[in-house]
Amino acid sequence: MGGVFDRLVKAGMRHGWRRGVMGGSQAWMALGVVAVGLRVIRRMATPKPVVVTERLTPGQALVIRHLRRGE
Repeated sequence: MGGVFDRLVKAGMRHGWRRGVMGGSQAWMALGVVAVGLRVIRRMATPKPVVVTERLTPGQALVIRHLRRGE
C-alpha cells in the first residue's frame, strides 16, 4: 500500500510541476501543492529510530528488549 501511495504522490508532484508551474495550469499546480503537503505530513508522522550510545566497562552487560506499543 505504501508503494502505491508513494508513486501517486510522486506523480502528483511531477505533473503539478510540469503542467502547473511550467504549463500555467492552476488545477495541476494545486494538485502538486497537495501532493507535496501529503509527502511532508507522511515524513513528519513516520517514527524516528531510537539510537543510544553507551560505553560499557568490563563486567557490564547490555540487555536489548523489544516491547510492543502500549507495554
